[in-house]
Amino acid sequence: MARVKQEDYAYATARIRAREQKLLSRNKLERLFEIKDYSDAVKIMVESGYGSEQTDGRKGEAENLDAVLSAELEETYDLIGRMVPDPQIIDLFRKRYDYLNAKLILKAEALKIEAGDSLSKLGTIEPARLQKLIVGRKLTELPEVFSRAILESLEAFNASGDPQMIDFLMDKACFRDMAADAKASEDPFLVRLTDMLIDTANLRILIRSRLLDKPGDFIRKAWVKGGSFSSKLFEEMENKGLDKLFEVLKSLGREKLAAELSEAIGKPDGISEVEKILDDYIMHFLKESKFVTMGIEPVIGYLFFKETEIKNARLIITGVMNKIPRETIRERLRLGYA
Repeated sequence: MARVKQEDYAYATARIRAREQKLLSRNKLERLFEIKDYSDAVKIMVESGYGSEQTDGRKGEAENLDAVLSAELEETYDLIGRMVPDPQIIDLFRKRYDYLNAKLILKAEALKIEAGDSLSKLGTIEPARLQKLIVGRKLTELPEVFSRAILESLEAFNASGDPQMIDFLMDKACFRDMAADAKASEDPFLVRLTDMLIDTANLRILIRSRLLDKPGDFIRKAWVKGGSFSSKLFEEMENKGLDKLFEVLKSLGREKLAAELSEAIGKPDGISEVEKILDDYIMHFLKESKFVTMGIEPVIGYLFFKETEIKNARLIITGVMNKIPRETIRERLRLGYA
């Protein structure tokens, strides 16, 4: 992956600036709180620029909604892939869905259930083909890092019988793969972003393990190498309380993040609050892309903003349909992009 100059993103940046104005604001999302059923939700999303008003009468209302939201994200990835000078940069982020699909296929196989309907179309490998290659153990037809991760996951599951080992190994490989691509791009923004994604993944692992009183080896199995936490820092934090983690974050210049996480763990819904803080941490970093005149930053920023917008829409709609209190839903929204 060759380094692309900022000026090569002039066209893509201009297109993205126009689309940023159409992201759903808090006020627009508020309309979703008034829905009576899934068909109301579909209508509002279509009116907001999503998908098509045509829905499949053979499908249920919830399926039609999912189709509208999924199609919007697929269209976003496809559009950006056509706009950027090097599509491999977008593939760096599409790979997340390849690894997600592989996890679903492997766990479905272990549980003897079908994974087809749950697979994402956003990866670099067509879902049906990926499923055929994994089930048929034709792993040599897949990229080496990816195929090795699948093989290691199969071996670990067969030895332990623990499906969680599939999650651990596939997640680690996914982040390694993304970090290698970011490094190969020679783009400081991509390198920093992938490091931050690794950091937030590790923070989730460390905090969840402490709050849920996980076994001692849980952290070591799940921990992702890379990012800001060196092996030395990991060893310092591994067997100590969360106060040590917050101390390390402060030493890395992340006092605000340390303070927010420290406050969150004391709340009744601490884990959900931690998840939101870490998601917003990434959003706030990406929000800086709105001040970049041209370059890759606005393009990748928009991609993450769109993903977050769709997650917010799903969160509200699902919450309303399940009669979750509005204030609870609002507290869980990720609005860092707005």
